[in-house]
Amino acid sequence: MALEHPPQTPGSLQDPAFVLHLLRHMLKARAVEERCILNVRQGIQPKFFSAYGNEAGSVGTAAALMPQDVLVPMHRSLGAHLVRGHSLRDIFLQAFLKADAHTRGRDTGLHLGRDRTNIIGMISPLGSMNVVAGGIAWAERHLGRDVVTMAYIGDGGTSLGVFHESLNFIGVHRLPVVTVIENNQWAYGTPNEFQFACERLADRGPGYGMPGVQVDGTDVRAVYQASQEAVERARRGDGPTLIESVTMRIRGHAEHDNQHYVPPGLIDEWKKKDPVEKFVAWIRDEGLLPDVDIDALKAGIDAEVLAAVDDARGAPEPEVSSATVGVFAGDGGDDLPQADNGSTVTVGVDHAQVAEAAARAAVACKGDAPVALPDVGQEVTYLEAIRECMRHRMKEDARFLMVGEDVGLMGGAFRVTEGFLGEFGPARVLDAPIAECAILGGAIGMAIRGLRPIAEMQFSDFVASGFNELVNNAGTFRYRVGVGVPIVVRLPAGGGLGVGPFHSLNPEAWFAHTPGLKVVIPSTVEDAWGLMNAALDDPDPVLFLEQKYYYRRLKAPLPARDHTVPLGVARIAREGTDVTVVAWGVGLERAEEAAERLAQQGTSVEVIDLRSIVPWDRQTIAASVRKTSRLMIVHEARRTCGFGAEIAAWASDELFQWLDAPVKRLTSADVPMPSHKELEKAVTPQADDVHDALQSLLAW
Repeated sequence: MALEHPPQTPGSLQDPAFVLHLLRHMLKARAVEERCILNVRQGIQPKFFSAYGNEAGSVGTAAALMPQDVLVPMHRSLGAHLVRGHSLRDIFLQAFLKADAHTRGRDTGLHLGRDRTNIIGMISPLGSMNVVAGGIAWAERHLGRDVVTMAYIGDGGTSLGVFHESLNFIGVHRLPVVTVIENNQWAYGTPNEFQFACERLADRGPGYGMPGVQVDGTDVRAVYQASQEAVERARRGDGPTLIESVTMRIRGHAEHDNQHYVPPGLIDEWKKKDPVEKFVAWIRDEGLLPDVDIDALKAGIDAEVLAAVDDARGAPEPEVSSATVGVFAGDGGDDLPQADNGSTVTVGVDHAQVAEAAARAAVACKGDAPVALPDVGQEVTYLEAIRECMRHRMKEDARFLMVGEDVGLMGGAFRVTEGFLGEFGPARVLDAPIAECAILGGAIGMAIRGLRPIAEMQFSDFVASGFNELVNNAGTFRYRVGVGVPIVVRLPAGGGLGVGPFHSLNPEAWFAHTPGLKVVIPSTVEDAWGLMNAALDDPDPVLFLEQKYYYRRLKAPLPARDHTVPLGVARIAREGTDVTVVAWGVGLERAEEAAERLAQQGTSVEVIDLRSIVPWDRQTIAASVRKTSRLMIVHEARRTCGFGAEIAAWASDELFQWLDAPVKRLTSADVPMPSHKELEKAVTPQADDVHDALQSLLAW
């Protein structure tokens, strides 16, 4: 009799077709495991993270999902990948780092995931994807879609603070998320007794406002039943569930790990509970598949796996030239061949549909206090220009939303988002817990599903608490799997206010060093509007460094609504012929003041407002230096490894023949920013310092 069952569709354990569906994937996962172990031993596969003994946990959980649901897997979620439709070809192309693999040779292991699918490629820092899962679930519910998100974590990963942030965010908002802890008892070589003090990891669930369920992770039936209940609960709108699947990692963390740290006999004890053998024994005892020769089925799957290995080994290697493209949209990576899913993975994001759904959600959830935009030409502050540009774009496009600490009820620490909650409602102005990882990771998840989140850090200094979500997560997505993450992260930055070492950071160099992130710093009212307009349209993550010193200090007429400043284009703030000064942020005001004083002494200073750190405008600087033959860089960030050093090094390489003097830098001292205003002035470049340094350079 025909016992095929449509993949990805939950069913009954009394239905032979569904039992066969589970069995096929259990056997397939085991066959892949065995083949990959041999591949590594034979030196034909670079690495492999074994899930031998975890098959019931990954197959049983993923089998409870519907096609529209989202899977956020981990590196031992092989069975889940197979259940959700990734083909054997997908698995082995990725294992051999081939050109047609999902990550095109740029990432390894089971970091599978493609644009427009319901499987989200993982990153190695643990817990990072759990906050992304929260953002995905929030977006899907906001858009009114019947979607459950299932995310995985290992027992060791539950010790991370970001995992706490993810469960807290998910629990506070009662999101339709099923979080699966794969408790295989060892975080690499560290046993559970050194990882957590609670008796069961499932007991943590109620503390976050969700049920905690512990299941036998070697019994696919028990795992499936618990997962099905959790998924149905989430789909009903009753909130999230935490599932702890208890099993044993039969093999080492990776194939180089001989597990010398495991007590003698423990592995043999758990081998007796082998999940594949246990399921086969149950099927035979129940007589559920009388017409299925399980041994023949296994032999057929082994042959499929071997054929997939041979096919993948013969597939083309990545072109060496492809290694340097695909970091940003439009840099050549968009032309790279995209892997064919070759499977039943469901399309997850249609941006036109997202726009329509977001518009419906905005109408249903909008606030009742609309605010009129200021008239074009009306004098506004730097802060107001940022506020009104965001308000203008949120009125135009319902995909835009705000997320951050105190952005709603308070209007933000500096009142930049004041009035937004009343105008757009809590569905689009999201007051998040004090949890930078959850804010940034959640924004990544929202962006992956088609929304355009604007995330606020109260102060730029606090972004350090969410550093991983930007540098390892948002910054790598496009390069690894071709998925753009269009988020804008607002960072109130810089000094000048005497607010001390934890509220005055200029972090541009941190992120300029990180591929995949764009960094802009507006220093005028016009650019505050124009750069924000450009950042909101950008297909890549943009860090928008707002100069707190300028918030209420600078005033100018409001630009036209469509005023945009392209990223990577500097501005000649003051023309001159004797020396070039490149500055940004607070450094620009100091440079302009010094230039005015020198003009009265007969010296012509050209001042360039860099505006954009990544990408940055080499052409404008080069043209100016060819004219003036001297270059100074002024910025408020610290000297060592400040972005000015990059400009100076580039100028020494590229402009040497036009330089009549060394390239000079004027920066803050390499100290935390002191709170006392006079001390702050002593360690940051002031107009007098710029004036004196320029005179010295001119005298060279």
